[in-house]
Amino acid sequence: MPLDVAAFAPYRLAPGAPPEEVARIAASLGDEPLVASAAAPPPAAIANRALADVACGRAASPEEACRAADGSPAGLAGPPRACLSAARQRERIAAAAADAFRAGFGGVFLDRPDGALALGLLGAGFCDACLAAFGRQLAREYGSHFQPLDYLAVAREAVTVSSGALGYAQLPFGRDFLRFRAGALDDALRAYVRGARDAARAGPAPFEVVAQFEALGPAQLRAARHLDGAIFPGPEIAGAGIGHFRLLRAAMKRRPVAIAPPGAAAPASPAVLARLAAVGATCGVEVSGLEPAGPAGDEVAAVRKLGRQLAGEGRAPAFGAPVAECCVLYSADADLWTNGRHRLSVVRAGEALAALHLQAPVVTRVQDVPAEAALVLADAEALSSQEAKELERRLQAGAAVLAFGEPGQVDEGGRPAGAFLPAGKPGGVKVGSGTLAVLPPLTPEKGAPAPVAPAALTKALAALLGRGRRAAGVSGRSPLLAVMYRSGETLDVHLVTLGAERAQGVTLFLASDLAGGVRRGRFLSADGSDVVIRLNPSGYQLSTVLPSFHGYGVLTLAT
Repeated sequence: MPLDVAAFAPYRLAPGAPPEEVARIAASLGDEPLVASAAAPPPAAIANRALADVACGRAASPEEACRAADGSPAGLAGPPRACLSAARQRERIAAAAADAFRAGFGGVFLDRPDGALALGLLGAGFCDACLAAFGRQLAREYGSHFQPLDYLAVAREAVTVSSGALGYAQLPFGRDFLRFRAGALDDALRAYVRGARDAARAGPAPFEVVAQFEALGPAQLRAARHLDGAIFPGPEIAGAGIGHFRLLRAAMKRRPVAIAPPGAAAPASPAVLARLAAVGATCGVEVSGLEPAGPAGDEVAAVRKLGRQLAGEGRAPAFGAPVAECCVLYSADADLWTNGRHRLSVVRAGEALAALHLQAPVVTRVQDVPAEAALVLADAEALSSQEAKELERRLQAGAAVLAFGEPGQVDEGGRPAGAFLPAGKPGGVKVGSGTLAVLPPLTPEKGAPAPVAPAALTKALAALLGRGRRAAGVSGRSPLLAVMYRSGETLDVHLVTLGAERAQGVTLFLASDLAGGVRRGRFLSADGSDVVIRLNPSGYQLSTVLPSFHGYGVLTLAT
């Protein structure tokens, strides 16, 4: 059952529901693949299109659960969380995968493998298996002369004497423990996937391994590389969501990815879910588990239908080359050592740049930034030494760099190693042959995040990119999001209305060096438009008045 990157919105079969009827409803919404309980597999005609639900984040019993720093079973008042280091847990997942293969499933759905990690630094990781694995890591780090210690007692004492919230910096060997916990998820997920692959090695078709994560962080984004597809939590900050979706696409590369809609504690309205589906479609990211009734459900299904059509024509966003005027760097190391502030800043930077219609995809490596694109650092105060060297080399060679907050580097243990770039200013300063512009941080360590000042951001971008026309621009009363990709000789401009009303009389401007000499384009929208529109040359750009539409649309130019 090969997963379709343009059709990845897993749909759970409710226990006791007629499988054929549920499959029909899921198909009408564009939801696939199906997710069913391994204890009650659906009929054979459906099973090979379904994933077996495996609760790998939940322990088989409280006795097998991981332990919190106070010695209690990990999980607080909820279900007990499984240990990431226990061999017995890995054997259980491998056995569940083997059972699913024999039952005819097309793969497994690992439900919240990061369950123990999502409890925080002291919520799990103190069972015998975890402490033994951590002891081995300390011995490798500090040498054979390192004396074993009772880390559970050390943590309890630190909690007792702490006058406030206890972070890794206040916990003895806290940096080592934080790094160990993040690595434990990577090790566990690698073992789960290997067990599933081994169980289905004799099968004639691919046996897919998909996971839904409970939280979002550097450990989850890094461990997802082992999977065939992944579901992450939805956007964490207010905005269109484009920064969040671009981050997930960067982490998953060309593999299927989706988000889970807000839960019962703070459910989103159907209109918000429909807009999330439209914004996610610009990055090839689905919204999974939707069952909105009425017009909103129709909108989501229409967005998915248009996405499938583009994929069938070889123009899915996941496989296209994003147009990049600048690239926002996401560093898993910086995310880990800043307790997530770097990740939130990457998302905020993406939102601020998209509001100016700047094409700013997220990258996870400095070397992935195109030579002509500026590099954006968002509260990157804990970059690895390798990332700092590559960034400094790029800047000295003539690149443009925009930094929110002063960039910094850390050693392998996350200890600050100082700044590696000179002081900058919003108007830019020369560093070697390059230009560095620095703006205030987006997510300060203390205090509430401050909104980006549009005037300061515009000034910095002018210093880095020049004052010429951008790749895309929008003029009109209706706010629009524009995201651009190249697929061979085709330029696709993905458009999303961000207001409640239909977009009418909106003029779209495109740089002529991207659009070439084309004079006509095809406009498709999820609400049914399929028209050929004319583009008018004017200087170094082309302009066109977009047809009236609402939701998601794509303008295609055969350049």
